[in-house]
Amino acid sequence: MREKLELVRLSLAERDRRWALTRKEMEARGLDCLVLWGWPAVWDFCTANARYLSPIGGNAEFNILVFPLKGEPTSFVMMPTFVDGWRAAQDWITDVRPRRGTWADGVVDRLKELGLTNGRIGMDGLAGPLDPDGWLPHSVYTRLKELAPQAEFINLDDMMEMMRTVKSEEELQILARAAKLGDLMLTTCRDIARPGVKESAVYGGMMETMLANGGEEPTLFLWACDPLPYPHPFRVPTMREMGRGDVIICEIHPKIGGYYTHVERTFSLGDAKPEQHRIYEGCLAAYEEGMKNFAPGKPISVAMDRVRDVIHAQGFGMCETGIHGHGLASLEYPRYRHHAIKADQAALKKLGDEFRTGMVFAFNIDLYDPKFHDGKTGCVFAETVVITENGARRMHDYPTDFQTIAV
Repeated sequence: MREKLELVRLSLAERDRRWALTRKEMEARGLDCLVLWGWPAVWDFCTANARYLSPIGGNAEFNILVFPLKGEPTSFVMMPTFVDGWRAAQDWITDVRPRRGTWADGVVDRLKELGLTNGRIGMDGLAGPLDPDGWLPHSVYTRLKELAPQAEFINLDDMMEMMRTVKSEEELQILARAAKLGDLMLTTCRDIARPGVKESAVYGGMMETMLANGGEEPTLFLWACDPLPYPHPFRVPTMREMGRGDVIICEIHPKIGGYYTHVERTFSLGDAKPEQHRIYEGCLAAYEEGMKNFAPGKPISVAMDRVRDVIHAQGFGMCETGIHGHGLASLEYPRYRHHAIKADQAALKKLGDEFRTGMVFAFNIDLYDPKFHDGKTGCVFAETVVITENGARRMHDYPTDFQTIAV
């Protein structure tokens, strides 16, 4: 095997920055060690905290990270046969070990080596502001308590998510690459979607484009194709042949090196109905209003309420409308979605109600007209946005207009 695999890498300087920031926060909280449960669930979103400190992930790999205040971190992966590959895939972590016994067994064995079985151990994967359910299995938690009864296991709440909110320059560079993948995927849709072509062939072609250009699985890719699709894509494609008059709506999270962006577009095979064009123009009007009001120091809630007001003034309903952070996961900070307003108002209180330079988020607007087919169909639009010193900038370059495919 090659000693170094040609995968996306962040610098050792970026590693050192993150590790120092994390250990400073650990000291402030009186924590001796972190255990980050990089669990490959929810399109790998639950691996984000571990992957922020140890760049192991993708292809649904586990990354159970033991990160001490002092000493060498350790990442546990699923299989012994994967260890050499992960050592060749990254240079941040040299101590990569396979799972032996249960996950808790390996973690506690490492805590013993570090002399921390009586320590204060911070953990993610438990219920927190951005995930009220958490993702750590109860059996793993109870086994930990059984094997290390003197340790104090402490819920990190959203410590890691808060640190990940503002992106570094290296992160922005990778996110730009993810955005480029999204543009290529949408171009593929435009190029091959035609009457008589199967939905699955278009979807498969878009996925092939992402992977062939360095993208990574698993990733979120929602799709719907119908003359009157629901106002939000919700499924994988069928084997049905598409027809003239079909409308494609898709939400894609192109991903590279663990980093996701988010883009949505509406396509039609031939001319769409005037009402569908009108709904899409409503999406763009709301988008333009948001981009005018996104800037460092400006209130998030005020900007998003203005977006809501533009939508309501046109008589449209919101299936989904809001912003949510992007990086090593989706639904990061900042978050303010009108379709989940109570949860996100609470999240905003934690983060602070203002945009900051370096924030990256999806701005998605999925609308319907209650007077058109009883509001059971609609159009989608989304862009990934970065906050710069000079205001908001879209990260994708694909055209924003309604995508009519000549047939």
